[in-house]
Amino acid sequence: MSAAPLPPDLLRAATEALARALAHPTAARAGAEAEIAAIYGERITRDLTGSEARLLESITDTRERGLALCRAGRIHAGGSLIARARATLTRADIGREAFVLSDSFLCAGEGFVHFKSDRPDAAVSSMIEAIDRCRELRDAWGYPVEGRRIHLACNAARVRAEAARHEESSVVLAQLVNLIATSDRRFWPYPDLEYLSGPDPLGDDARWELLDQVLTAVSRLAPEALGRVTAALPSDPPGHEPHPLVTRARCFTEAIRAHASEDFEAFLSHCTDFPPPAPHHLPRASRHLVERLLTGMPSSERRIRGEPGR
Repeated sequence: MSAAPLPPDLLRAATEALARALAHPTAARAGAEAEIAAIYGERITRDLTGSEARLLESITDTRERGLALCRAGRIHAGGSLIARARATLTRADIGREAFVLSDSFLCAGEGFVHFKSDRPDAAVSSMIEAIDRCRELRDAWGYPVEGRRIHLACNAARVRAEAARHEESSVVLAQLVNLIATSDRRFWPYPDLEYLSGPDPLGDDARWELLDQVLTAVSRLAPEALGRVTAALPSDPPGHEPHPLVTRARCFTEAIRAHASEDFEAFLSHCTDFPPPAPHHLPRASRHLVERLLTGMPSSERRIRGEPGR
């Protein structure tokens, strides 16, 4: 017995909603990244010697070329360049600030090489080391690192999820959603690596960008782990407006959970409700929902969109 067809109006509404979600520009995100880069550049010019700055620039160039090779599938060649950058930093006679600054990025790069080489435990260890280097940058010299630390914690959770450690990942990812939305330090998933001082504040654009990264990692979770994510998200107090970040996180998680259980009507309803209010956007998460809409729906629903049945 075939499943009842889905309401065409619901399918159309979901498609239009996701199209709107993908229509926002990325200028705000680029601006936020440029602002952080400018702060780091100013610190390097102010605090480091000329020779230290030139050395860090050389290590950065080698590291980035290695990462580009890894992304292109040339993992051995890319890993060799990352190892060369590590050897250069290890031999360098530089001050502590210069070393920790360079090492915070190099540890993350090594984590990516481990990840691409199917060494998940080593990848997570390198990312945790990078998180701790960022903590030292903040506590000792006041660098803005909160966004980087959340990014690294998200990547570590994604690595664990892709290594089938779904329960552990779901706990961390739910904590990160709560941290991004509220800045409540109770939700930082690595209390042993907490600041001795205090975090730098996250701007609104940074929060939406980080949520997008976290939701991308959530999409890697097994269906049975998704319920643990939504259960850990806070409920909206009576009489208060729903928190837009938490609302989208819950909506996205319930959408992919519904899709996994083949409750396509619920999936479409969540897709319809998902787009964030302008000017905010979640492009990675939106693309993921579009991919599920295009590839995982019954053949009768593809025909509604004009695609041939399969």
